[in-house]
Amino acid sequence: MTTRTLVLGDWNPWIRDPIDVVRALLVVAALGFLVAGDTNGAVLLGGAAALAWLVRPLQLPRAYDACFIGALTLQAGGEALGAYDSLPWFDNVAHFSLPFFLAPTLYIALARADVVPDPKDAATTKHYVGLFVVAFALGVALGGVWEIWEWVSDHALGSSLQLGLDDTVGDLVADTAGSLCGALLLVCWARYGWGSVRRIPGENRFEDTEA
Repeated sequence: MTTRTLVLGDWNPWIRDPIDVVRALLVVAALGFLVAGDTNGAVLLGGAAALAWLVRPLQLPRAYDACFIGALTLQAGGEALGAYDSLPWFDNVAHFSLPFFLAPTLYIALARADVVPDPKDAATTKHYVGLFVVAFALGVALGGVWEIWEWVSDHALGSSLQLGLDDTVGDLVADTAGSLCGALLLVCWARYGWGSVRRIPGENRFEDTEA
C-alpha cells in the first residue's frame, strides 16, 4: 500500500480510509461505554457514530468529511468524558466547531437531494450569496433547536444541561460564529472550484455527485 493510498484511500468498500477508521472507533467506543455500564456515554457516542455513518453516503470532500467527523467526535467524546464540566473553554470550542462543519454539510446534503443548488453550480455573486445565507441559516437554526432541546430536557427529564442565561447566550454566540465561518468556507470552497464530492485518487477527476 502506497503512502497516498494509506492516507487518501480507497482501501476497500467498507473501510475506505482513516476517516472511516474513526467512524468505526466511535462504534467501538460506544460499545465500550455500554459494557462499562455508562449508559449516558454509550448513548452519546452511539448517536455520534450513527450520525457519522449517516453522512458517509454524501461523499463529502475528504477535508470536510475529516473535519466534520473530528468535530463530532470532539463534542460527543467530550460530553461522555466530562470535559464540559472540567474544562471551562471546552463548551465554546464544541459549540463553535460543530456548526462550523455541520452547516455546510447540511447544505451539501440538501444539494444531493436537489433541494438547493449544488455548490459546484454556483457561478455568480447572487449564487454565492444564496449559498452563504442558506448554510448560515441552517447552522444558526440548529444551534437554536439544540438550546430548545436542552431546556426541554432539563424541565421534562431532570437533566442540568443549561447553566443559566449567560451559558445559553454564550452557546448561541459560539453556534452563530461557527455557522458564519462554515458558510464562508463553503462559499470559498465553491468559488475556487475545490469540488463538492469525495474524489477517488486516479479515477474520479470530474465533478460527479454520484461518485
